[in-house]
Amino acid sequence: MTLLSNTDIVILAGGLGKRLASVTGGGQKVLAAINGKPFLSILIDYIASQGGKRFILCTGHGADAVEEYFKKAHQDVEIILSREEEPLGTGGAIKQAASLVKTNEFIAMNGDCFCVIDYNQMIAFHQKHQANATIAVTQVPDAREYGTIDVDASKNITAFKEKSASASASAYRQQFLINTGTYCLTRHAFDLKETPAKFSIEYDFFPYLVGKKFYGFEVGNKFIDIGTPERYAWAQEFLKGLK
Repeated sequence: MTLLSNTDIVILAGGLGKRLASVTGGGQKVLAAINGKPFLSILIDYIASQGGKRFILCTGHGADAVEEYFKKAHQDVEIILSREEEPLGTGGAIKQAASLVKTNEFIAMNGDCFCVIDYNQMIAFHQKHQANATIAVTQVPDAREYGTIDVDASKNITAFKEKSASASASAYRQQFLINTGTYCLTRHAFDLKETPAKFSIEYDFFPYLVGKKFYGFEVGNKFIDIGTPERYAWAQEFLKGLK
């Protein structure tokens, strides 16, 4: 039994995916095939290989296709559906799904991102620090396409900044910490701040948590999202050897 075995996993699987429409034809991007297998299916298998057992999928755009596929796939794990009747944003979707969470903390993540993470170590880190929220972060030399995060020596997050055109390597700074789109949250994290039904967890919630038991858990730089045709094409190679 692992920590992950007793931790629910919430996955965002309802985004519009406009930049990947040339690949998906407007369908749900988490179903985009990587070497013949839906991306989200690869992600669930990877998490299950570390002990993940109970998954809550946040569906919205393309919900019918996602729900139909996952009714039949992954019979070895429990899959629950949390469907948005209207777009709720990343925060609203996770908050809605959190009402279905049964465990003391839960993992939440973007369904179009893949990062090599030891989830059990991440949960142990979160518990050790009695954190309200922990973000898996990784280093990159050019963060212009991502939000950047600053941490202190104790891994407290001291700044959470969304995308910035200035976040490219210079003589003064060679690496940036970025948000990998994977979080460990206490079950009642959203009680910390009053939020509307629709909100962004990145813009409207995480900046508020700075200084409130908010930590960064650093992982190796093996991170990809399939949000653009170029990254999607690279994912075919990146994930080829993954079991």
